[in-house]
Order: sequence, then C-alpha cells, then structure tokens
Amino acid sequence: MVDLPPNTMVPVYYSTIHQFHNPPHEHDRGFQIPYHEVPRRIEAAKEALEGLPFTCLEPANQSVPDSILFSVHQSALVAYLKQASRNAAAWQAEHPEQGEVYITPWIYPLKPHMRQGLLKSSDPSGCFAFDVDAPIGIHSWEAIQASANLAYSAAVGVRNGETRLAYALCRPPGHHAGPDYTGGYCYLNNAAIAAQTLIPLGSGAILDIDYHHGNGTQEIFWQRKDVLYVSIHADPNEEYPLFAGYTDEIGGEDAPGWNLNLPLQMGSGDAAYKEALDTALKTIQDKGANWLVLSAGFDTCADDPTSSFTLSDSMYSHIGEKISELNIPVVVVHEGGYAVEANGRLAARLLTGLRNG
Repeated sequence: MVDLPPNTMVPVYYSTIHQFHNPPHEHDRGFQIPYHEVPRRIEAAKEALEGLPFTCLEPANQSVPDSILFSVHQSALVAYLKQASRNAAAWQAEHPEQGEVYITPWIYPLKPHMRQGLLKSSDPSGCFAFDVDAPIGIHSWEAIQASANLAYSAAVGVRNGETRLAYALCRPPGHHAGPDYTGGYCYLNNAAIAAQTLIPLGSGAILDIDYHHGNGTQEIFWQRKDVLYVSIHADPNEEYPLFAGYTDEIGGEDAPGWNLNLPLQMGSGDAAYKEALDTALKTIQDKGANWLVLSAGFDTCADDPTSSFTLSDSMYSHIGEKISELNIPVVVVHEGGYAVEANGRLAARLLTGLRNG
C-alpha cells in the first residue's frame, strides 16, 4: 500500500466551479457531436469517492503560484485563456438571444509568418490550440483555474508530508495541454502542475493511464531529467491525438530515456494492459522516482463510448494495487472517462487499490 498510518483519511479535492464550464458540442474526425466531457463525469466520481470510508472531501485550499504555473506553461497561454473568457462574456452581452456562447479557433497559422500576423490580431486563438475541442466560454477560465488549483492543493499536501496519497477531481482535464496550447478538452496541464509542485522531494514520475496519449505532458517534460513521463494508451496510428505517442519518442536531446510510450493495439483488454503496466512500473522504479503523479483516465473501460479497449472493472483495482507496491507518495489527477457513471465506480476501485494495496 502507499504506506499510510492506520485510520488515515485520504483527501479528495473537489470544487463545484467546474459545473459552469459546459460546452455543447465537439468534433470527432471533423463531425460535430455532443460534448463528451460533461459535468456529470466529476459529480459521479465525487459521489463514489465521498462514499468510501477512508476519504474526506476537501476544497482547493491553495492557488497555483506563478512560479509553478509559468514553469510548465508560457505566460502568453494564460493571458489568452483569461482574455478568451472575457471575449465570450462580451459577445454574450451583445447577443443575449444566442444564450451561452463558447469560442473556438477559426484560423490556424500553419506557417511562421501567419502566426506572427495572427498574434497581432484581435483573435489570436488559433495560435494557442491544436484542435477545436477546447472551447472557451464566459465561465471557462474560472473552471480552468479551479481545476489547476485542485491539482496544486493535492500536491502541496503530499509535498508537505500531510499525506502520502491524495486525489484531485480535476475538470477540465489537462494532459493534452502543452506549454503554449490547448486541445482535447484540456487548457492547463494539471498533472504537470502537480509534478512541478513535487520537485522539492526530488525527481519523480508521471504515469498516464488515459486511453489517449498525453501529448501535452510529454512535451512539457521532453527535455527534463527530473520528471519521467510514462504513458499507456491506444495506438496513435489509429487514435487521438494521432501525432504523438509513438514508441520512438523517448525524450529530448537533453533527456533521452525520460519518456516512455507504451501504445496498445485497438481492442486491448486486461492481459495486454497488465503487461504494459508491469513495464511502466519497472521503469518508474528503475529511475528511482521519489513520487508519482497518476494521470487517471477511465476511458479505457469496456463501457466507454470513445474507446476500443475492454478493461474490466477489476483492472482498476489491480492498477491501484500494483502502483501501491512502489511505496512512494502518489497524487491522482482525474483526466478522461466518458462512460459517465463508470467514472464513479472505477475511481473508487482505483483509489481503494492505492489505499489498501
């Protein structure tokens, strides 16, 4: 187990603010569909985790300081996110008949001179996104900030020795957000913020178990030898984000061997996943990680509408139990999972495995 004293409560960090960020639609391979990343995802997880006998619900009691935020994101991205929410509010005030509005990029600068021109314009949004599936509304910045604060608060508790296990119910999720871009429902990288917060404890690792590769997290730590990034995900030849997550991506020139991608074939189930998990955990152990941030996506389950994987419910208990054998502090950061009610029971299984080993 994660070496917790008897009767120790596990803090679960939660905020209601996420509910005000609720875009109506997204795009899948160019086709408009209803938005999968809905508020009920986190509410289901909160209800299930709150019902466990060893958890206590906590608010975000810390705000991410600039020293942490700007270690993983460029200030221009943060300024854009704030301004985009203000722009949405202004448009909504001028056009109340349209109801709640969400801004998406509409011009993407494919060449440097295009980017230079667009950055000077009244709408540089295409400079800060790699897809159209991170729309920004009037309350989006509040939700983005609250989500990051949850990850930071959970990590501070672990860093300060108040607990060795904490869960941040982050929404919006974060692992597709890079140093200077949004995408895939993600705006700020919550896992990266948590990892940066834990650096005073020494080098550590991020294990990403979301169905989709965390391209943003990979890029943020690409040249660093103090944070190992390991991802188990669907084959990027077939699945989002398509441009990252391949096995030959092993880290930058300054950090070879500090990035490990373990893509699995479409339709993979428990057996293949267990093998990849063993490889991931051995790598984390061999690197001598002092702590772990777990990017916990539940879109690998058999019920998920966005996934081809067929993981059983018991697999999430197994994941938690195996991670607990590392016997290092763990911060869990909620990522994806779009079988809405499954978020609850699977999060509970994962955390129980981590807690009890």
